[in-house]
Amino acid sequence: MRVAIYARYSSENQSEKSIDDQIRVCKNYILANGMSFEEKHIYTDAAISGSIVNRPGLQALEKAAENMEFEAVAVDDLSRLSRSNHQMLTLVLNFNYHQIKLISVSDGIIADDDNSKLGIHIRGLMNELYLDDLKKKTMRGLEGQKIRGFSTGEKVYGYYTEPVGDLKLDKRGQPKYEGRVHKINIEQADVVKRVYKEFIEGKSLYAIVNGLNSDKTPTKRGYPGGWNISSLSRILKNEKYTGLWVWRKWKNVRDPMTGKAKKVDRSKEEQISRFNEHLAIIDKETWEKAQARWGILQGAWPVRKNSPNKGVIQKSYVHATPSHLLSGIMKCQACGGAIVLISGKGSGYYGCYNAKRKTCNNTLLVPRIRIEQAIIADLKEKILTAENVAYIYKNVEKVAAKGLNEVPELIKKKKAQSDKLLLEIQNYLNYIKTGNFSKAVSEALSEAEKRGGSLTQEISSLEFQQGNAFKPPAEEWIRHRLEQLHETLSGSTVSSCLALKELLGPVQLEPISSKEADPNCIINAEEAGFKPYYMVHTKIQTLALLDDSHKGSNWYHWRRRKDSNLRSSYPDSGFQDRCTQPLCDASNSTV
Repeated sequence: MRVAIYARYSSENQSEKSIDDQIRVCKNYILANGMSFEEKHIYTDAAISGSIVNRPGLQALEKAAENMEFEAVAVDDLSRLSRSNHQMLTLVLNFNYHQIKLISVSDGIIADDDNSKLGIHIRGLMNELYLDDLKKKTMRGLEGQKIRGFSTGEKVYGYYTEPVGDLKLDKRGQPKYEGRVHKINIEQADVVKRVYKEFIEGKSLYAIVNGLNSDKTPTKRGYPGGWNISSLSRILKNEKYTGLWVWRKWKNVRDPMTGKAKKVDRSKEEQISRFNEHLAIIDKETWEKAQARWGILQGAWPVRKNSPNKGVIQKSYVHATPSHLLSGIMKCQACGGAIVLISGKGSGYYGCYNAKRKTCNNTLLVPRIRIEQAIIADLKEKILTAENVAYIYKNVEKVAAKGLNEVPELIKKKKAQSDKLLLEIQNYLNYIKTGNFSKAVSEALSEAEKRGGSLTQEISSLEFQQGNAFKPPAEEWIRHRLEQLHETLSGSTVSSCLALKELLGPVQLEPISSKEADPNCIINAEEAGFKPYYMVHTKIQTLALLDDSHKGSNWYHWRRRKDSNLRSSYPDSGFQDRCTQPLCDASNSTV
């Protein structure tokens, strides 16, 4: 009888001699029972767990079994085949199908024996329970190390580990420290800060990767210029850089049929969170801005139909990573389609994309540089001025003060309700002290205490509002923030475009022909020899960029007239620009 031999050991911490010992035991059994074997039919897997299905040695053994290259398979014990009872029984059935005997030397089991079924099931169950017990003990040890503040093997870019505690010898005589703790790697931390800064400023992932590779920046493994999109994404989504280290966030579950593993979230109760301020590389504000940018990027890449993120809507990549100042912002009011860079010499011309496809009649074109300069100039000179913003803040203060006029009376009313409720609770307690206790009284007392707690919170909230009324910031602060915004709008394309998108919202370009020109214009367009022009409609969100803590939206409409020959933004014929003056209605704070 031709016999194949299979041997395996599971961990790098175990001795490689284990495989030699297993093969020796199997050889002795084969020779003692008058069987034969060939060296080419000795299959091994070194340092591979028995819970893994895709083992090279085991797969080669199964392939040879299908080809009937031997009549039996010998193992030292059944746990060498698998620690999973389901997988081990599947292998046994597969060998039986190919008429191949399974011999477990140490267990004294031969699979072709009818009486071996019970022994195989018991051994398989014991092996699986052993693996479960080993997992629990390993997790218990790792949890203890984590609670004591030591590393459990996490390798994170930007950090390194160093040993701490007393140096001792383990059971194998190897030197071992009490534990290892994480420290910040200064050079790698600078790279992390650079990545977050460029990402927040609007740079695409590809541009950041190209920059790191051009500078020959070493990766986690020390390879100069070996950066890619996936490694960059992991850095930008890793909350450890804020100092918050969460352990046991996921766990691996394995498909019982294919053996393929996947990550699933653990419950909050199973997780261990530690905030280590000394390990913070970026601040919380930077982290939140980066995650907000991820929200903008969501859907910019192709979204699979079977994607787990079913709520993600596919959108153009240009919305998240614009190539020009007004990319993805402008819409044609005639058809609702996008105004895009069509063609032309120099910097190019903006026009309606649907008109290019012959589905819209708006064929007006405008040079990219000219429309960018016009919009930025109007924003700086007519809209985003210190006087306008101060005017907005003062009117917000008026509206807030009007709403706070009712707070004192409301506090008085809530306190009266609270006093009445406290008297009711005291009556319940006095009733219970006399010995009259029932389930109904207990439930009524519990409900009264809940209402009392809720009223206390409402009173505290109202008192806080009363003492923290909205106050407009100083004019110096407003001017400083506007200077920063103006620098952004005049700076790099991506950050400027993202700032404009937040500031303007959708920009509608309305094509106006000479016949439809505004009758209130100083000079008639047709008489002055002008051709059609665009009227710009937009929603200005001034406060959104000045201070994230104040949410507001303010409506402006402004228009700029241009000659369609586009030789000059401001013709000498006296055709003037006009901007509506801001008006305030204190009743609804609309500007």
